[in-house]
Amino acid sequence: MKLILLKDVKKIGKKDDIVDVAEGHARNHLIPDKLAIEANKKNINDLNSKKDSQRKRNLATIEKATGLSVNLRKEELTFYVKENEGKIFGSITSKLIAERLNNLGYPIDKKSIDLDRPINNLGETKVKIKLHSDVHAEILVITLKEEN
Repeated sequence: MKLILLKDVKKIGKKDDIVDVAEGHARNHLIPDKLAIEANKKNINDLNSKKDSQRKRNLATIEKATGLSVNLRKEELTFYVKENEGKIFGSITSKLIAERLNNLGYPIDKKSIDLDRPINNLGETKVKIKLHSDVHAEILVITLKEEN
């Protein structure tokens, strides 16, 4: 019996897959437990239109992220910090970078900033920002000695 899976089912398939299973398994388990529906013309058409709209939304998200990436690459963030022999007091964290970017009008979450460890020395550091699973941007973070 052909079914469309509504959820991931172990050893059968992933959500939205069209699978062929034994009729007894379908009627006694998958359909009553709302894990699958019958793969008739209407349901297949619904699935295809759902996938199509999902694809369009994904493309729009990628376009938006690409535009944001182009603008972000032009940015340089400068932090003025107190230091002692090249080491700074405190550190520049992904949270601080995200706050600065938000103040500049970029809606970036701190979890999107790929920073292995906080910046704790003077100089320039390239920081990677994940805007989408396929789109990344790199900005320059500069730490300078604070003038008294």
